[in-house]
Amino acid sequence: MGIRSFISNMIARDNYDEVMEYLAVTETQHAPRFEFDQAPEQLRELISVAETPRSPERSKWLNDFAEKTWAVPDGEAEVLFAKEHLNAVRHLNQCLCKANKKLKQDGYFFCAFDTSQKRRAQIFSKYPKIIAYIIYFFDFLWHRVCPKLGLTRRFYFFCTRRVRKVFPRPEVLGRLYYCGFDVVGEQYIHDRYCVIAQKKRLPSTEQHSYGVLIRLRRVGKDGNLFNVFKFRTMYAYSEYLQTYIYENNDLDVGGKFRDDYRVTEWGRFLRKTWLDELPMIVNLLKGQMKLVGVRPLSQQYFNLYTKELQELRIKTKPGLIPPFYVDMPETLDEIQENEKRYLIAYLEHPLRTDWNYFWRIMGNILFRGKRSK
Repeated sequence: MGIRSFISNMIARDNYDEVMEYLAVTETQHAPRFEFDQAPEQLRELISVAETPRSPERSKWLNDFAEKTWAVPDGEAEVLFAKEHLNAVRHLNQCLCKANKKLKQDGYFFCAFDTSQKRRAQIFSKYPKIIAYIIYFFDFLWHRVCPKLGLTRRFYFFCTRRVRKVFPRPEVLGRLYYCGFDVVGEQYIHDRYCVIAQKKRLPSTEQHSYGVLIRLRRVGKDGNLFNVFKFRTMYAYSEYLQTYIYENNDLDVGGKFRDDYRVTEWGRFLRKTWLDELPMIVNLLKGQMKLVGVRPLSQQYFNLYTKELQELRIKTKPGLIPPFYVDMPETLDEIQENEKRYLIAYLEHPLRTDWNYFWRIMGNILFRGKRSK
């Protein structure tokens, strides 16, 4: 790129409408749409009105519908419409838990919010790119970081008369699952992201952290669950989307989810360089893992394995360095066959098997450039 082209690009602005058309396709690529074979009449009417062009009559109808549904006694609402967009809610989890309490079992909750991608599009369409990058950086710190840190949260809400928190799409979806919902539909209506969720259980009582170091529940020896320590590579609350991702995304080469939108750009770098797994040394020192061994899996992913391999897996501790890098299997069946060979060999000759696998893995990584995605 020449100097003139570079300068021209940096002073240009994005076309907001084109960006939103692109997001309407890409952000919902693996998401179910608002197409329900069986749905309450209230929900069908709500969707129909929401999809009409914006007007004072539309706004009044939606506001009246929200007031009417929230006035229903706890546990009796069939359809609930969020009174305001989620970005303007100060205590979002409390709001979602209240919605859960208001709905009957399998009741529907319709909510809307502005995604972080939309916020970026707004900034880059308003300012030249060289200025937009600077504004976006400080906007990110102010509206996404400050509301979540204990040291800055009160200051943020003190300074912000009207709450305008910015949420990545995976965080809102994860919060819905955390608060007892299953997501049954997602799509843009006009330029606002809308989600329909269904009440399936009571809200979770697990403590959640926004810290860079996270703890993930994994299946260990004897089938016992333990906490694996890793650096955060996904958006907040993404861990609660495991089942939803599996139902709507295909598995990619290597057995991981294809187009996993839960992973941040910084997280992709950490994963590619394996830096995200450094904290697992703590698990190694605590005796929960060993150096060479099969990957520690979540309960949901563990359940995808055959019964035979599940029984083999829980006979030994998971490892930091998996046998995956010996054969580089591509499908789930190939991964299971790869792990089965290792586990059978390990149970017969533990030290010799791990010694041989360690050097074969190191050779493939260091000299043959084998990597997982």
